[in-house]
Amino acid sequence: MKPKTAGIVLAGLALAGLQYPLWFADDGLLGLCANQELSEQEQENAALRERNRRLGAEVQSLKEGDEEIERLARSELGMIGPDEKIYLLVEEEAPTEDPDQSDQPGDPSE
Repeated sequence: MKPKTAGIVLAGLALAGLQYPLWFADDGLLGLCANQELSEQEQENAALRERNRRLGAEVQSLKEGDEEIERLARSELGMIGPDEKIYLLVEEEAPTEDPDQSDQPGDPSE
């Protein structure tokens, strides 16, 4: 091998040797990306564990008593008991004022 070629090969190997820790060490670029992904996954897992805990509590409540079933039937299905009455209050809409009518004769604002 020529000395010029050997020098280029040695320089390339030295450069690759210096680059290895930058990319592949635990605190290198790939390690940092993996740590970030791990942190995001742990946060997602914690949120899913909390959701599972709440759902489990709701299931247990549904199994144990009728109060939770009655609450859900009232709030989500609008059901009422046999001796209950429902009063539906409907608000009347206020009449809207038409700006074209203010120019007509007999308008009290004139």
